Amino acid sequence: MLQSLGVSSTAEALYLILAPLETAGLAQLAELTPAGAEEAARALAELQSLGLARPSGADEWQALPLLDAVHALRLQRVSEIEAATAAAESMQSRILAASRNQPADNITVLIGTDAIVEARDSICDSALKEICAFDKPPYVQARPNASPQNLTQSSPEWRALERGLSLRCVYHPGFDADRLAELALFADRGEKSRTAPVPMKLILADAEVALIPSMRSYEPGQELRASVVRHPQLVEALVWLFESVFEQSVPIITSAGYTANDPRRQMLISLLMAGSTDNAIATQLGINVRSVRRWIADLMDELGVGTRLQLGAALVRSDSLRSKPTK
Repeated sequence: MLQSLGVSSTAEALYLILAPLETAGLAQLAELTPAGAEEAARALAELQSLGLARPSGADEWQALPLLDAVHALRLQRVSEIEAATAAAESMQSRILAASRNQPADNITVLIGTDAIVEARDSICDSALKEICAFDKPPYVQARPNASPQNLTQSSPEWRALERGLSLRCVYHPGFDADRLAELALFADRGEKSRTAPVPMKLILADAEVALIPSMRSYEPGQELRASVVRHPQLVEALVWLFESVFEQSVPIITSAGYTANDPRRQMLISLLMAGSTDNAIATQLGINVRSVRRWIADLMDELGVGTRLQLGAALVRSDSLRSKPTK
């Protein structure tokens, strides 16, 4: 579950073994894990570089507090996303400048809702392998009531999932109840859903064509504008931007044995495991801090823990147990 923060599954498994122990040597850890001594040594080095473990005496290792290390990793990821956002703003300026000079088959400027919707549907319906997207309000069209039938008619992304395509999306924080219900349907259908601040709206199809709406054109009194980009170098840069943000974003958990079905509650778990503060969680979920703390208290009661540190370890352990294959 800590892979989104750069922790490998081997290192995470070793941390779960080391954490309950006061200290442990490499030989002891190698006996407790199927990875073997060589893999255990590499995992310990990785944990040390991430601030999750440290040497303690001759050939002895000690686990460091999980939430302290995760908070530090989160701050690092936020800094990387901010850098990606700045790069996106510069890239958007270059795209707009290039649109005046590139041939029509490389960059096409669209004006008006109908033209943008038609281009979006065409790009998604023509995709053959994968669609990647940054999802951020406001939207060109009103969102329909969340149901598979409505989505089949109105959402080309949903139709892509029905055709068996891969769909990855990073959702900008802050959802109302209707949007959360739709998000849950997409995740249950197979979309790889994550959340993080995104720099702009974006649709990428097969790493070959992109649709970029102009965020400024959504302001009152402006006519909606968007660009269809097929220029190989610009599309490659947009793919890099998407992958950079996607790797640092927080996976949205939409099903778990110990939680209710409310998608906001599942996101609470994801954000807690990423080390988000109560204020940040409240902002992303669109609720107040008191509600966040009440939900966290309920979760601690369900898992039988008394501190936030124990809660973080319990969530990691629970996810690890759920992810193990059954014999």
